Amino acid sequence: MFPMPMGRILVDGLLRHFTTDQAVRAGVITAAWAASASYSRGLLPRTPVQQAGVTGVSVTAYYALGATTWATISSAAAGTPGSRPGPRARLVAAAVASVGGKIGELSMRETSAQSLEGGIAWSEAKLLSVVGLAGGLVTASDLLAHNVLKLQRNPGTTLALDLTMGAAMAGGSYLRRLRRARRYHADNATGHEHKPKGSTPLPKRLRTAAVVGSTIAGSTVGLAALATTEQAGARLVTRGVNKVAGADTGEFGVFVGHGVMFTAMAGLGVLALRQMRTMTEKKAQALEPVYEQPPTSPFVSCGPTSEIGFEEIGKEGRRFVLMRLNPQEIQQIMGGTADEPVRIVVPREGSIGQRAELAVRELEATGGLHRSIICIASPTGVGYVNYVMAEALEYLSHGNCAIVVPQYAYVPSALALNKTTEGVELQTAVIEAIRSRIDEVNPEHRPRIVQFGESLGAQVAADVAGPLGVPRFDAVGLESGLYLGVPFRSTLWKAWLRASESMAAGGRLQNVSEAGELRPGSSRHIMINHHDDPINKFSYQMVVQRPWWFGPPATRPPKVPQETLFRPVISFVIALVDLLNGMDSKPGEFRLLAHDYRIDLREALEKTYDLPATLEQRDLIESALRRREQDWAERRLIARTGEKALRQLRDTINSWGQDSVNLKLDEIPAGDEASSRLIEYLNAKLGQSGSSTIG
Repeated sequence: MFPMPMGRILVDGLLRHFTTDQAVRAGVITAAWAASASYSRGLLPRTPVQQAGVTGVSVTAYYALGATTWATISSAAAGTPGSRPGPRARLVAAAVASVGGKIGELSMRETSAQSLEGGIAWSEAKLLSVVGLAGGLVTASDLLAHNVLKLQRNPGTTLALDLTMGAAMAGGSYLRRLRRARRYHADNATGHEHKPKGSTPLPKRLRTAAVVGSTIAGSTVGLAALATTEQAGARLVTRGVNKVAGADTGEFGVFVGHGVMFTAMAGLGVLALRQMRTMTEKKAQALEPVYEQPPTSPFVSCGPTSEIGFEEIGKEGRRFVLMRLNPQEIQQIMGGTADEPVRIVVPREGSIGQRAELAVRELEATGGLHRSIICIASPTGVGYVNYVMAEALEYLSHGNCAIVVPQYAYVPSALALNKTTEGVELQTAVIEAIRSRIDEVNPEHRPRIVQFGESLGAQVAADVAGPLGVPRFDAVGLESGLYLGVPFRSTLWKAWLRASESMAAGGRLQNVSEAGELRPGSSRHIMINHHDDPINKFSYQMVVQRPWWFGPPATRPPKVPQETLFRPVISFVIALVDLLNGMDSKPGEFRLLAHDYRIDLREALEKTYDLPATLEQRDLIESALRRREQDWAERRLIARTGEKALRQLRDTINSWGQDSVNLKLDEIPAGDEASSRLIEYLNAKLGQSGSSTIG
């Protein structure tokens, strides 16, 4: 008899483990249920590729949760370490978990949104009800197939049955969603985007189908790899527990094994997040080709009158100071005369007090104290302040303004959430320091102090007031403020949700869904939050806690799908994709959609800061804002492309063994003929190096 090949031994061992480990099988059924729930509609449409990603992540998460939870239930059913529960004990445990979980889910549904603790309890009850049913189905199928029918244990009598039962659970969830969709007249009960038949050319549809198919296949392979890795690791841990105990610990050892692997996977996720933050901070410090040289204007930070170095303010800060309008550009739109607008960026280095003092010194050095309005603009996590806002303010004020940007982070807002406390302290300190300095100015010439914030910057700016609201704004010396897309986690926003009437302070604080709802002079502090803005409605608590806008269908805001049910983890993953789609915008194309507030800015600034304009000026401003944004985007794209081409040319030429060639973009002019001039520039450089030119 020939020995069995090693590969066959490994495959047989793997199949045997899969067919005997009930925790793994319960996890597979739970994952199948999650796959159906992942197709629920979100705030915004999803592409098929994004839907495949949502399904893959949801299935993976619920597999891990299902396997770990059933291992816990089985361990509890065993009673004591070292013992294993029989089929009857497992069935009783499954029934208790499923029925008890469903009762808990229903009884806590109305209160689960009121606190994180309540959300966790409700999510645990929901998970118990699903996993209890999955574990009960696994146990019942084992009894029927192996004890009653006496069938041999193999993948056909275990995993095949598990997948069938999982598909049945998923089908029930899908039918329930369709019934709710018909009830609430939802046109699209699935989460991904559908396009009319024939609207996309066949080759493109085939490519899309290929991408979706490969993504789904990849998700399936990934789930299989995860399940295999998790099970192998859990078994190693269980063996270690048995070895330490000196005996078979039974279901208790299985429970410990799956628990350790779940903790390990969560830890790897945290480490990946930290690594992403570090990489993003380094990227934010890199110089862009079109913004390599410091400004020459004395009216901005890093200019000849400033004490701040160009390398200190990050990529977004460098963009901000170099994109300032000059008086001639303002006059072309507004007519009459115009002043030199001032732009200041305060870098992260130093204490809160030191940075506030630096802001005042920069205002003095650049002439900002002599402008009629000083706007302290809180940036997003990466240090970005909307360029459209800055230019609209400079137009509306005829250049008679100064914008101060106190930076508190250099990473995307999703990675800067732990920096918002520092951001609020810094924003408050800068406002108070400027207010104190202005008090020394002749009352007839004192500028007005306002503030602005968008996205995470809106949270920081709004939370200067915190739960106290308008009285706190008054105390620090603010006249007015504009807050766009206020994140769900803002303290002021939460206070507004709890008691909007008292927070309104007689109309001085207002929340609207678009700038057109505002009346001139109606409020001094304005929050604008689009109904379908995922930033305003997203929160990390959505992993387990139902948010306020996921209440009874009749109470949900416009554009929130009424038929969609909240599912722990799954709704959070869908919301993450909504975040990505909510910030999808095209240069120069302003839309009333999701987290894009460019279309609101000119009108909102005019009404909030009391900066009137004529109808003709408004039209000219709107056109100029769109044109300038597209021009800057084109310049950045051309510069990046040119830099990459030059780097490749330089590396190739130097690889020939000739004298070292240093190619730069410093001499590339911007304008309508930038592309052709780039070719001319490259040809000139190549000619200098003695190489052939390009066509």
